[in-house]
Amino acid sequence: MNLSARSLQIAILLGLSLSGTLAEAAERPVSGKKVPGLEPVDQAILEFMDTIGCQAATIAISKDGQLLYSRGYGWSDEVKKKPVSPDALMRIASVTKPITAAAVKNTIREKRLAPDTRAFELIGVKAPGGKVADPKISTITIGQLLEHKGGWDRDQSFDPMFRTKQIEKELGLRSPASSVNVIEYMLNQPLQFPPGEKAVYSNFGYCVLGRVLEKVTKKTYADSVQQLVCKPFGIEDIKLGYGALKKRDPREVWYPVAEDAFPLDVMDAHGGLIASTPALCQFLQGYWINGDLRLPGQRGDWTFFGSLPGTTAMVRQRRDGINVAVLLNGRRNQQFDKDNNSLKQAVDQAIDKVSVVK
Repeated sequence: MNLSARSLQIAILLGLSLSGTLAEAAERPVSGKKVPGLEPVDQAILEFMDTIGCQAATIAISKDGQLLYSRGYGWSDEVKKKPVSPDALMRIASVTKPITAAAVKNTIREKRLAPDTRAFELIGVKAPGGKVADPKISTITIGQLLEHKGGWDRDQSFDPMFRTKQIEKELGLRSPASSVNVIEYMLNQPLQFPPGEKAVYSNFGYCVLGRVLEKVTKKTYADSVQQLVCKPFGIEDIKLGYGALKKRDPREVWYPVAEDAFPLDVMDAHGGLIASTPALCQFLQGYWINGDLRLPGQRGDWTFFGSLPGTTAMVRQRRDGINVAVLLNGRRNQQFDKDNNSLKQAVDQAIDKVSVVK
């Protein structure tokens, strides 16, 4: 084959590949009411889906308690037969934490807890062998856990929430590790800094807060969230997620990860919830992202991301009063922090272009 013929073949193949990509993008379904003028928002989400290579996304935008925009993009099932509905349920990963914080702060407002309540003394979990590795763990307070000041630094040690297989082995468990088993294991591990000394992001600290809620309410974590956070604002679509397919809600989308990729059931209070974007906007109208109650007319600027393999989530409270929630069933594992910032910037720029939601 001569050079010109080879070049022509490559050009044809590239053309076919590009045509296939454009055709696939053109065939991607979009559900929900189209609002004239908000095309830049659709474009931002569709382009981000292409960037991270996912097939399902939803977005909701609200202001002053009114849902202004709610759309679904792509396919909710692996074989691309079922379009994503605007209220599809998806994993929200660490966006769970603001919801847990709101539940804990509601119990504090009800005076069933106090910020200086000692968390481990309250939950009563015992260390295997009867002796904790660091006595200072008994001094850790609810307030310190809320602010990620418990004393754990996963960069200097490890994140136990993703080490359940090893925990099962070391504790000699014959069944999958529970959140309580993770706490038992961590009682035998040293702290990385004195509680309260500094703030270091901690999934485990919020796992402990989940058990605090269970102790105070005498309900499961999921039921505590429903009672303390959702019911007061009529929020229905925030629920506990599951790794096993047979346990998942029928409205939940498919994820491009194995059922046992990570212990979602154990991650309940720090990363295990599922939700719809309209429900998250309801939450954002009722609470600030730090878990405080949001009073009518209050304005602020908060953004929080959730990230797991197969999951990207963002909730955003803008100074103009607009709330935004975005969920996607994909993540680029090597650069999700950069992608998260790009998503925030793209959505903000799209909203700033339009006057429909102002």
